Amino acid sequence: MIAPKSAAASPSTADILRSEEAYEQLKSDIVACVLRPGESLTEKQIGDRYQIRKATIRSALARLTQEGLIKSEPRRGYVIAPLSLRDVNEIFDVRGLIEPEVFRVAAANITERGLDDIRLAAQKVLKPETLRSHVAFLAADRAFRLALAELSGNLRLARLLDQILDQSERVLHLGFKSRDFTQMIIGQQKELVLACEVAEVSAIAKLARSQCLSLKKQVLEALLAGSKLQDANLQSFA
Repeated sequence: MIAPKSAAASPSTADILRSEEAYEQLKSDIVACVLRPGESLTEKQIGDRYQIRKATIRSALARLTQEGLIKSEPRRGYVIAPLSLRDVNEIFDVRGLIEPEVFRVAAANITERGLDDIRLAAQKVLKPETLRSHVAFLAADRAFRLALAELSGNLRLARLLDQILDQSERVLHLGFKSRDFTQMIIGQQKELVLACEVAEVSAIAKLARSQCLSLKKQVLEALLAGSKLQDANLQSFA
């Protein structure tokens, strides 16, 4: 008598860990523009590059597709999500809505321990080894902003900011090819820490919004000067 086929086995802990590692590897390279916007990739190319199995690749690609960092295209495989001038505007417009509100809530709930956490995160940005690499610098800036966001006590708000920071960090990496934003971003961090220290709850949202607009303007100018955007409508920058 032939035994009935068993249901598909649940993924093992090792499978889950491999999938998570593949996801983080791919995401890191997409955000840092090691995998360039608009670049086409097949599952075989990804497998060869990262030495990971097809099933693991597909799981990671599914998550990245859901997050808008990769697009699946019939007969072409996968394409790293391209960036246009419209995309950049929308990314920073969304960040300009989410980040100020997250920081406002965080400032309203901040404690001395929370202040110490964000001061420490800001200090890590200034380490010599961090300042030598734009990848390390932007990762440290991201960690600083998420450390502040987590003080809001609202995990959903923090998660929303995390997602939009993925998108804006990718744009910043492209912008860094034409202009160095390091000192501008460091200055913004100092302003945010000071606003938290003096408990300017109502002012911190206004400050964060103003900072986002300033950064957006600088990034757009750098991208346009360096011709790093695809399908850009230059007139919309007026």
